[in-house]
Order: sequence, then C-alpha cells, then structure tokens
Amino acid sequence: MFDLICFSTALIDSAQLANIRYLIVAEGDELWGRETARCFIDRYNHPLWAGDSAPEHIDSVTFKKAKQLLGQECGCLIYNAHHAFDAEALGALSGTVTGGGVLLLLVPPDWFQRTEAQRPFIRRMTRLLSLYDTIHLRQDHPLPDLPATTTTPDRYEDPEFGCLTPEQYEAVVSIRRVVTGHRKRPLVLTADRGRGKSSALGIAAASLMTERTIRIGVTAPAFANVVTLFSHAARRLGVDYDRQGALIFGDSELRFLAPDALLAEKIPLDFLIVDEAAAIPAPMLNQLLRQYNRIAFASTVHGYEGTGRGFAIKFRQQLDAVSPQWRQLRISQPIRWAENDPLERWVFRALLLDAEYASLASAHCDVIKYRCVPTESLLGDEQLLSQLFGLLVNAHYQTSPADIVQLLDDESVRLVVAESGINIVACCLLSLEGEFSPDLARQVMLGQRRPKGHLLAQSVAAHIGFELGAIQRCARVMRIAVHPDKQQQGIGLSLLQYCRDWANSQNLDYLGTSFGLVSELYDFWLKAGYTPVRLGVSKDASSGAHSLLTVLPLSPSATSWSTQAVQLFASNFQAQRVEQFSDLDTPLFSQLYRLALQVGSRNTTTSDSLVEHQVGIYANGGLGYDLAVGCLEKWLSDYLAASQQGELDSSDYLAIAKLLQRQEWSKVVADYGFASRKMAEKALRDYVSQHTPHHHFMSDSKDNRRSI
Repeated sequence: MFDLICFSTALIDSAQLANIRYLIVAEGDELWGRETARCFIDRYNHPLWAGDSAPEHIDSVTFKKAKQLLGQECGCLIYNAHHAFDAEALGALSGTVTGGGVLLLLVPPDWFQRTEAQRPFIRRMTRLLSLYDTIHLRQDHPLPDLPATTTTPDRYEDPEFGCLTPEQYEAVVSIRRVVTGHRKRPLVLTADRGRGKSSALGIAAASLMTERTIRIGVTAPAFANVVTLFSHAARRLGVDYDRQGALIFGDSELRFLAPDALLAEKIPLDFLIVDEAAAIPAPMLNQLLRQYNRIAFASTVHGYEGTGRGFAIKFRQQLDAVSPQWRQLRISQPIRWAENDPLERWVFRALLLDAEYASLASAHCDVIKYRCVPTESLLGDEQLLSQLFGLLVNAHYQTSPADIVQLLDDESVRLVVAESGINIVACCLLSLEGEFSPDLARQVMLGQRRPKGHLLAQSVAAHIGFELGAIQRCARVMRIAVHPDKQQQGIGLSLLQYCRDWANSQNLDYLGTSFGLVSELYDFWLKAGYTPVRLGVSKDASSGAHSLLTVLPLSPSATSWSTQAVQLFASNFQAQRVEQFSDLDTPLFSQLYRLALQVGSRNTTTSDSLVEHQVGIYANGGLGYDLAVGCLEKWLSDYLAASQQGELDSSDYLAIAKLLQRQEWSKVVADYGFASRKMAEKALRDYVSQHTPHHHFMSDSKDNRRSI
C-alpha cells in the first residue's frame, strides 16, 4: 500500500502540474478498490463518490441523481461499478472533475474476462479501457509506469472582465452586444463542457447590471443548470450568493424563471438568457424567441443536458425565419482543464459524444442498398457505430449514451440501414414487442399491470382498449434518421417500406410508432401508410408536443382492430376538442379534426359495440376520462334517452355536468363537495360502473390472429 500511496501522490502531482485529468481503472475486489480509492481521496478537498458503498466521510451521489450535479465541481470522482454501471451517470459526472483531478473507476475482475454473460456494452467499454488514455491498476499486480510529465502554459487573463481565454472574452462581448446592440439579433452560444460558457453568461450579466438598470431573466430546464452562472455573477458584483434564484444589485435584477412560467405569465424582461437550450422543447424555444427581443441561447454541444449539435441544426431554421440577423459563437478552448485532456478524450470516444455522420462530399455512389445489421457486429466496427450515432444525434437532439447501451444490449432491438457505398445514409431502430399472455394483456388493458418496455403494445391495450394488440407480435419504430444531404429524396419512405417487408417476413402483426406531433412528421408518417389511433393528452417532456401514436397493420386481425381503433380515435377526438385539445396548434388540430370527420362520414356513428367496449373497460378501472370521453358522452346520452322519465339524483347531475356540459373539474369538485379531483373522477367511474352492470367487452378472436 505504501507503493500505491507514493504512486498516487506522483500521479496527482503530474495531473495538477499539467492541469489535466486522468482516468484510473482499479480492477480488483471491492474491498481492495475502497482501499485504493482512499489513497486518492485523501489528497483532495472535494472528493465525490458515485454509486453504492460510499464511505461516510465523503459526499456521494446515486447514479440516478447524477444529472443533478451538472455544473458542479469536484477534484476526485470515485465511480463504483461493482454493483451496477450507468453510462449516463459516468458521462455527466466526468464533467464535474476539474483540472488536476482524477476519475477512479472501480471495477470487478470479471469485467475484463470475456464471458457469454457479459453485456455487449461492457465488452466494448473494457476494450476501450485497454487501448489508451487510461491508467490501469490491478490487484496483486505491479503498478504501471507513470505517464510522461507535461506542463500547461500560463493562463490568459483580460483586465476588463477577468476572462481566462480569448474565446471566453469574445463570448462575454457577444453576450453584452445582444443588449447594447440592435434588437432582434439573438445569440446562439455553444461549447463543450469545461469551456467557461456558464461563467461567461454570468460575467456578462453582472457587467450589464453594474452599468444600467436592467431586468435579466435566466431560464433553463432546472435551476441546478445555472448555479455556475449565478455564482460567477455574484462574484463579479461583489454580493453574497446563497444559491437562490435571484440577485439584486441596485435597481437591477438577475432572476431565474422556469420556461413554462415565462410563457404562461409573459414576464417583461430587458434581456433573457436561455441556458442548456438543447434540453428545452423546441416549441418552447420558438415561443421564447418570438416573445423576447433580446435573447441569448446557450447550449452544451457534447453534453447530457441534451445534444447541442442537434439543437443548433434544428433551431437554425426557426432563427432564420424569425430573426435572420442572429449570430452564432462557439467556445472551443477548455478552461477547467488543459487541451488534449486524457479523461475528456476517453469519455468522448467511449460515449460517442463526438460521433459524426458520414461525409458524402467525395462519395459518388448513388445506389442505395437496404439491409438489416446485427447489432453485435457494431462491437467491432467503431466507424459504423460512429456514423450511426452521428445520424441519430443529428435527427434527435435528445439522444444520449443510454441509447448506445440500448442499441448494443437490448436483444429486442433491430437495426435497419440504408447505405451508399460504405456510408450509412439512413437508419431505423425497431423494437420487437408484444406476445403477452391473454391474462397479462387483459390486466394491462384494465390498468392493473404495467410490465417494463413494450410501449407500443401496451399503449394499444391500455390507452385504446384492444388487448389483442399486446398479445400479437409487433415492432415499434423507435428512431428513424436520414443523412441531411440525402433528405427529401424518398429514402426515409423507402427505408420504412423495407422495414415493412422485413416485418412481413418475420410474421409480425403490425408496426407502429409514436412521435411529437408537428406537421412535417405527421405528413411523413401518413405517406408511409401509418394511421393515427391515439393523441396523448399531456405534452411530451422532451419534444414539448403531444405524442401521436400511429399503426400500420400487417395481419388481417390487426387490420380489424386497428380499423376499430381509428373509429374510436375519430369519435373521441371530436369530443376531446372541447377540453383536452382546445389549445392544440390550430393548423395541426385542423388536420386531425378533418381526418376524424372523414372517418366519421364513412362510419355514421361509432358502433354500439365499440362504445360499450370502451365504456366497459372504463367501468372496470381501465382507460380514463380523458381517453374515453367521446364514448362516455355517447353512452350517457343513450342512457338518458332510454331511461324512464323520473327524478334525477346528484350522481346523475355529476355525470351530466362533466360528460355533457364539460364543466371544469375544479367546478365539479366544488359543486358536488369533493375533497379533490381524484375523488370526483372516482365518483364518475363508480357511476358508470353502477349503470353498466354486465361490464361487457368485445371478444378478441384468437382464431383470427397469427399464431405466436
């Protein structure tokens, strides 16, 4: 142990001299790993332990809460991988380690032993850990050689703002210019972590507050994302900072405001800073852009707050339309550690943070070929994996390392690609789902069970009421991406046609997908033959849009229930327009409403058996008021028409008030003496249950479905 103490001391001295960070792998049993960690922990003022078995005397964080530490700093991070490994947590926490620090990865010996039980993602990790940029300590093995010692050049510092690099100084000047220059010229500031982006925002805000009376708003997905911004502003202003969301300096104010509050209350501001913009839904960003004349957007490029590259690409179109004189600035030079940092290089490589789609500039092959790629083949082909992930990042700016783990480890995932020569020009990720037992499918339909995964199959059963959708075999289109140079050429539709042919060859019953409802996606999936069967009542947290579920039936029995599902969608949507979707974007609402009317014209009324089916499920505890409101309205109207004339009681009035008059839940709660909305909803369900005594469901014919 004395030798290890001397080794760790020399290694830390080397890291601090060069202002770099080392990744150290400690391979051995957990007790030895803890003893090894102690040699490093004792040299740092702010060590952090991630994972289980943390010593009592140091701060610790679970993997699930790792993102809460984004923007914070530590000198030494101990990541205990003996009990579990979380790629998201490793990526998020690696950025908290400051220059001169170390990340010590504690792993069991069997990590480096190739076994059938070892997860593919871990196999890839161990291969990368064995290649470069890491220091490997092994229990009962000699210590490795120390890395070559280097020094870092003296740091730049400007006398005006105290910036630490020329790029940071330029960023501060550009942020200030949003306020001091012409209106409607927003700034988009991007940087990798550790480049001083948040501190530049804080410095610029403080300098403006000292020069003028100004009200600056700061918004981000969470206040934790802007702690660094506020602390730098407070330091610059010379005021105490208690980690609260407001700073007052004379008549000026810097205040944190949640994105939804900004939009709902239309709070007047002289300047708005949007930090970690890639993690805020695009519709919200668009509204903020139109609402405020002076605004700066900032985002981490290769981060875990949302992928800044996808954000910059997709948001550019809105900026061009609303504020064509917008400006963009990128900070490249690190501040918290030196350039060519070993830990950063390894994390970027392992978690594909710098993955790029193929460059097609020199490619002359226009022949597009489609094929299914076994995901295990990706383990030995980093170029293919990088191309693939680069496409996904470009198309979906919420892509994260968890997607790599799922791609490599999930046996239900299938990868389909379109290739031009050696380059991937489009890709589609499918998830095989369904094959529930009839009993489990029935329990899912009635809201009694929610097994992990199978999002498409479970949605058909639980949100529409067709248990056969969970019994049958299906595939969900998880992601689809087309190379930006190959878009609008029909490749995406051809890729989906290949997926359809493949699904038929596998005897699947149907395909389906769910996506944030925007016009271009809606049009694309309709062209591909997918039909809407459900619109989510709540907006999706990542897209900021309602999620539309669409299906493409393949087997006769799936065609039968999907046709009925479309009828139910049309009937319920015509009723949902009053409450659930009254604030839906009018052009999008119009498209769906016209579709509902067309379906309704072909089916004058939703059949009594379909209404009875959904109402029966509702009466038995499944579905919900928002999902079945159209059928519930028709049921109550028919019930009242058929019932004998007589006195109605308060329970009848409750149902009439909600289902026919569509009164707000708050009014129903107040008028009928309920303590909460939950109790009022229960009373409505009980009322329906009492007046549908047979609880009849339509029978799913097992003879009509494909054998599974």
